[in-house]
Amino acid sequence: MIAPGNLIAPGNLIAPGNLIAPGNLIAPGNLIAPGTRQLDSPRQLDSPRQGDIVELPSQRHYNNYMSEYSVVVDSVADLPRETVGTLGIVEVPFPVVFGNQTFKDKVDLKSKQFFQMLRSKLDYPKTSAPPVGEYLTIFQRLISEGRKVLTLTIPARNSGAYQSATLARSLLEHGEVEIVDSGSISMGLGLIAMEAVEAVGQERTRERILERIQQVIARVQILAVIPDLTWAARGGRVSSAVARIASLLNVHPMIRLRHGVIELVSKANPSQTIDKLIQRVKAAVGKQPAGIAVMHGDSSEQAYELKRRLLLEINCPKEILISEVGPALGSHSGPDVLAVAFYPLSPV
Repeated sequence: MIAPGNLIAPGNLIAPGNLIAPGNLIAPGNLIAPGTRQLDSPRQLDSPRQGDIVELPSQRHYNNYMSEYSVVVDSVADLPRETVGTLGIVEVPFPVVFGNQTFKDKVDLKSKQFFQMLRSKLDYPKTSAPPVGEYLTIFQRLISEGRKVLTLTIPARNSGAYQSATLARSLLEHGEVEIVDSGSISMGLGLIAMEAVEAVGQERTRERILERIQQVIARVQILAVIPDLTWAARGGRVSSAVARIASLLNVHPMIRLRHGVIELVSKANPSQTIDKLIQRVKAAVGKQPAGIAVMHGDSSEQAYELKRRLLLEINCPKEILISEVGPALGSHSGPDVLAVAFYPLSPV
């Protein structure tokens, strides 16, 4: 039996009757004889079948295994759980304080539970950047596994995450860690992280990987309609006076985050939210193909309707992911936020 963890290099003949345990990578170009079997799980060691042929991994999985880099992102990226698992992305959880309890974003406090607590208004949540030790532990683990680390953080001007990651890197005795300020949050950061995974799997040099990431950072932006500014006011993101005026007028501010800068770009009546978002996306990308993701704060029906409209009206060659805002970001946006992250796949 070929034990787990081996890389079987090109040009080898794998003889009949071998069992290839989980975790092995079989490179293209191998000749695999009849009677050889690759196992999906350790349980299958007990029940080998005769005459099975090994299935070679897809090129995408092969690239991911062969890449030297692990991609690390702040949990505020709000990537769907299945995407994180499939792409092998490592998340650094943000602390969320609710009352006298401290949680880790998406680890021991999930979005559904968080928004239930938020709507009860029993208390107001607070957040902070991950401590230096959180990054350091992750960096040390990955480096001990022989990996290089590519870390993407939310904007340095909006959070101490970049500083925490940088300090953690300075405490390492060895290993290679790249830290990139993404200039974005939520699925803006998520789209950048997904591009980073593709880049480390396809590119041969550090310089080319970072170049591809910077190209996306330069183009990605987020548009978000926030129905209730109470939460942003509590966190100091807007003044309480602005929050009260918006509530009295029953208007929902639309903000844009681009290059780490948050600005008010429009306002929408509740019935206009989706129309206004689509108009803005159209104005930004024109007829160019775009990478797009939709985010929501416990308002999935609106999110799916926005996705449906985007597919009809925007050139979206890639899948549009729908993501629920996590506790760390939801502490500032509040419930019912609806947002879209996007970038033209080539410069406009």
